[in-house]
This record gives sequence, structure tokens and C-alpha cells, in this order.
Amino acid sequence: MRAFPICFILAALAAGAAAAESRNTGTLKGDFDVGGRTIHLSCEGTGNPVVVVDAGMGTAPAEDPGWQRIAHKVATVTTVCLYDRAGLGASAKPPAGPRTSADSANDLHAALLAAHVPGPYLLVGHSIGGLHAQVFASRYPADTAGLVLVSSTHPDQTRTWLSLLPSPAPGEEKAVSEARAFLTGLASDPTKNEEMLDFSTSAKQAKELHSLGAKPVVVATHSPRFRMVPGLSEPIAVKLEDATQRMQKEFLSLSSNSHQNIAATAGHGLPHEAPDFVVDNILQAVTLARSGY
Repeated sequence: MRAFPICFILAALAAGAAAAESRNTGTLKGDFDVGGRTIHLSCEGTGNPVVVVDAGMGTAPAEDPGWQRIAHKVATVTTVCLYDRAGLGASAKPPAGPRTSADSANDLHAALLAAHVPGPYLLVGHSIGGLHAQVFASRYPADTAGLVLVSSTHPDQTRTWLSLLPSPAPGEEKAVSEARAFLTGLASDPTKNEEMLDFSTSAKQAKELHSLGAKPVVVATHSPRFRMVPGLSEPIAVKLEDATQRMQKEFLSLSSNSHQNIAATAGHGLPHEAPDFVVDNILQAVTLARSGY
């Protein structure tokens, strides 16, 4: 499936602009207190719903040229905010110790309130940012206008991949051993990732989201040709990717107003490999959200 052509989306948005006038105007950029430390937000544009971007592991979207270009295009239609998680970009470091998706969601909610950016928010989450966005939607349903999940982490992803790898065996291919060790560490040891994220606890938190009702969920999925774990033999790689594509489809159950668009060739790095595809998906969700106002 492909995202709606941008020209049609823009036309639909223009037609509904009068019903979507916003209290949010111009540019807002700064560091906002979330309880003794600060979180950095960079917002631009005018319109509702407010699009809020939570990026992949280790990425500060407010400083990332790829996300900045996406935001500039979205800002021609509505308000968009780029959110740097604790310890990334201009955001202050978090307290010592492991973090969870709920910590990220709470930081984001507090920062938006401190910045006086009114909701509800259309949350755009790429990769691990998608897991955080699911938790935000579960914890703050009244402040959630919908979700755009961009090659998002699925709560069952690590467990599923581990179950599909062959059992350890003498002489197994190196890529299998490395993948198993990486996934095992990811699932059990927050020190194995740069943000000290507790994946297991975060996955459980994300599973608390059962339904957004009729609020839009747009699933922007990478191409099935992509291989998430480089170097694996093709039969194993295909098995993992088939499972990944099935998990992406499972996100459609989060709403009665859900839609999936699959990239033709771009991989997991959609914001940088296929930025226009990401823009189209965001604007599709804006159109769907506005139709419910």
C-alpha cells in the first residue's frame, strides 16, 4: 500500500482549514522544566492537531537535518514539534539508572504543558519512539489525537525475533550468534543500549494500549525487502522480516480508523531514506484527525 499522494492530502487539508484554526502560531523553541531538569522542544507552524515527533534510538530530532526537513513540510499545514528525549540534543540528562517508555512519555507530556502547547497531540514515533508514543497514548488518552507509527518497535518484537532464531549450535553462522547475543542483551540489560532503556518493562507498558477507538492510527512500514539484521542467511532473514511485517499489521487493531502504507524500497531508516513518504503518512493522519473535529 502507498500513502495518499501529497497533492490530494494538501487539498483536503485546505478545505478543512477553517474548522482547524489553532491557538498555536509561529515558532517556539526552548528548554522546558519537567521537575528540576529541562526537555528541549522545537515547534513551528499553525494548526491542529499538533504533530509531535519522537525519534529513534539516540536521535535528537530537533537537531537532526532529516527530521527538520520533514517538520518544515508538515509546518505548512499544521503545528509540528520535535522532541528531544532526556540526555539527547539540548535536553538535560535524566536521573541515573534505567529508563522506560513511561519516563519518556511523562517527560514529553510535562514539557508540552510547560511550553503551553495545547493538545490533543498527533504522536509520530519512529522505531523506539513508536514504542514511547504507544505508551503516551495509553497514559494520556485525552491528550492523544492519534498515532503515526513509522517502522515502529512492536512490544513483542525482541521476544518474537529471539524465538525465530535457531537454537544455539556448534558451528552456527556468526551472524546468528551475534543477533542472538544482541537481542538477549537488549531484552535483559539496559546498559546494552545508549539510552539505558529497559526494553522489557517498556514493552509491558506499551501493551497497556488496547484501543484508541476511532482516533486515527497510520502505520508507515518499511519495505519487506529490508533486512533488519545484516549478514543473516536469506532463509532466516526472510523469516524475521515476515514476522516483522505481521507485527506491523497488528498495529491496525489499535483503532477502527487505521491505515497502513508500505514503502516500496526504503528500509527502517524511513525518515532519512524516504522523507516524503513519512510526510505523506503524517499528513494523512492530520486529515483523518481533522475529520473528527
